[in-house]
Amino acid sequence: MDAAQVLAHLDTRGLSLGQDPRVTPLTGGVSAAVHLVESGPDRWVVKQSLAELRVASEWRATTRRALTEAAALRLAGTITPTHVPELLDVDGAHETLVMSAAPAEALDWRSSLLSGVSDDDAVIAVARELGRILGAWHEVTWRDPDVQGRFADYEAFEQLRLTPFHRAVQAAHPRLVGPLSACIDDLETGRECLVHGDFSPKNVLVGPDLLWVLDFEVAHFGAATFDLAFLGHHLALKAFVGPHAPDVLAAAFAEFLASYQAELASSPRMERLGWHLAALMLARVDGVSPASYVSDRHARAIRAAATEILSGDDASATGAWDVVRRSAEAGR
Repeated sequence: MDAAQVLAHLDTRGLSLGQDPRVTPLTGGVSAAVHLVESGPDRWVVKQSLAELRVASEWRATTRRALTEAAALRLAGTITPTHVPELLDVDGAHETLVMSAAPAEALDWRSSLLSGVSDDDAVIAVARELGRILGAWHEVTWRDPDVQGRFADYEAFEQLRLTPFHRAVQAAHPRLVGPLSACIDDLETGRECLVHGDFSPKNVLVGPDLLWVLDFEVAHFGAATFDLAFLGHHLALKAFVGPHAPDVLAAAFAEFLASYQAELASSPRMERLGWHLAALMLARVDGVSPASYVSDRHARAIRAAATEILSGDDASATGAWDVVRRSAEAGR
């Protein structure tokens, strides 16, 4: 939609606007057309899923994921209402959502991590709070048959994660088929809780008295380890690339995991968490959607570290971070 179509959509949906509304396309994502609408004190986001993602390779996915996102956002809002945007409208016919927007001063955590605007203590504090939020989601939905029934559609997860990430990496690294197949099996068969599916720093907004998690379009009832590995691998990439020392990011992940586990009475399978983390690291250099901020030099170091983790016998998160810290420090 262009700006005029966004405003027409809001009018059709009965969402009234004040004088002189402003519509600004939001860039950075590849899976949706997203616009910020501002009118007086009101700030809304209008989001419409794309059938073909904005990447160099052909990458298509079901647009039904918009409705999955709406359902997951509603559910998360009942568990941690202050840590997700408010869902204002769902247009099922056009697979378009309207939700509240964060204050203008909020910054996505990826930008913060890469720029170094937050000090080390703040990085660890955000990671700790994210562990608490994710732990609450996983615990409340743990083995819940109603939630499982509502989020039993795995098409978007296959199209947006397993195929472009894990299966692409298998094709690029045939010597790692064994551990990668074990990871895929975990994710295809695990039925533990509501999994966010994109628990990434780019989907975390941080501001004064604000911590929001966004973008639930890959949500499904699956293996808890995926969300843990997804945040973990992003922190691992930034150990190679960003301004924060690898030890700081390792400590941030440890705090994230500790606060996550403190929320749980349940016992998710995490014995291969290190392999899952390494598989995703490889996917961001050799998959369909490589991380845009990773240089060729850093990609070689990340590839070598991930290969070492997946080739070893220690599949734990501790073992993986030992390799990440050593490799990232050597490359600085």
